[in-house]
Amino acid sequence: MNKVLIISFIILGVLQQGAKGATTSFAMRPDTSGTCYSAVLDTAVNPYSLGIAGNWHPSRTFTYYGARTESDARINETDIRKEGTFASFIPFWNRQADSTLQPVYDTSIWVWNAQSTLFNEKGFEVENKDPLGRYNAGLYGYDHALPVAVIQNARYRESMYEGFEDYDFGVNVDTACVQVRSFDYSPYKKNLDSTVSHTGKYAIRIAAGGSAAVGATVVADDPDNFDFNIQTGTVNCYVSDVSLKAIRADNKVILPSFSPFQGKRMVVGLWVKEAQYCACNSFTHCNVSIKTGTSNITALPSGNIIEGWQRIEQVVDIPANATTLTLTLNATGSTDVYFDDIRIHPYNANMKSFAYDPVLLRLMGELDENNYATFYEYDDDGTLIRVKKETERGIKTISETRSALIKE
Repeated sequence: MNKVLIISFIILGVLQQGAKGATTSFAMRPDTSGTCYSAVLDTAVNPYSLGIAGNWHPSRTFTYYGARTESDARINETDIRKEGTFASFIPFWNRQADSTLQPVYDTSIWVWNAQSTLFNEKGFEVENKDPLGRYNAGLYGYDHALPVAVIQNARYRESMYEGFEDYDFGVNVDTACVQVRSFDYSPYKKNLDSTVSHTGKYAIRIAAGGSAAVGATVVADDPDNFDFNIQTGTVNCYVSDVSLKAIRADNKVILPSFSPFQGKRMVVGLWVKEAQYCACNSFTHCNVSIKTGTSNITALPSGNIIEGWQRIEQVVDIPANATTLTLTLNATGSTDVYFDDIRIHPYNANMKSFAYDPVLLRLMGELDENNYATFYEYDDDGTLIRVKKETERGIKTISETRSALIKE
């Protein structure tokens, strides 16, 4: 099976992993700021203990296309126990004279049907594509261990989901080289409120008359290759031998953060709630500003108010010359406003997202393609007892169970 090597790097003080094909060599100046120590840049390292070598994942899967021995079942009676075999078979791997195996890329016989393009640092696949060039992606949270969103027909860098649940899920022991979040609300961490939420346990609170803005880079394309150069040197320990000295790579080796493409149509969706009671059909003291290139759109709440929450959904066309996309949450009135479950993805894509308990890591909410939630409730023993579905007519209970142990 064809494989792809996962290589760990420290670049500009950020440790991340990616999985793309390597091409020509490239040299980069190492980090000399003193804030981050890189074992990869040491004089002699064990590449297997640091995850540089030995981490293998499937790159492509292939399907064999060939004629069957029985070309027409109408001629003779079919015996399914022994018929239906291939008329001929050409192995994918061809053994060479030196006993090595080389692949046979015969596109008329061995046809690939799936390719893995990106993996995260925990080894989870975060992007793949099919022969038609259609991408699927997965976003991971909670220290990259749990899926928080799955997207069809979109690349990894084109989508984001923020439920504000895992900002205190701190298991990153490398405080000098903290990994940056894809769409980062860390500057507003003090605004996260556990008393009000749409799904999960947290939402972001914007004080009356205030706002919170977060931006992302807009790119022209997403190159499939990265460049890296492996440097070796002689180390004199017990024996003189050649060891790994350093690895240099360009920034394309790092998993991309949320950075949509120029000229792409996107959908922005989220939920909003005003702190004061509103006996009205729609909230009027909040909005979301979306600025990209020369386009500046103000998205307003619409639809029914469901259990105090109202949905915002806006289609945005990113200009061909845009370089940034900024999302600003605004509380325009005299009351605080809560925002939750922010999602951005391409217009032709399909997204589902998930919210977990930040301590017990149980699934608490699942948001469908229209950003409507399914809520999961548990008893003290962790048993699922109730499932509720959010609809335009309110939240409906769709299943409920009770169980107990007989006491003697």
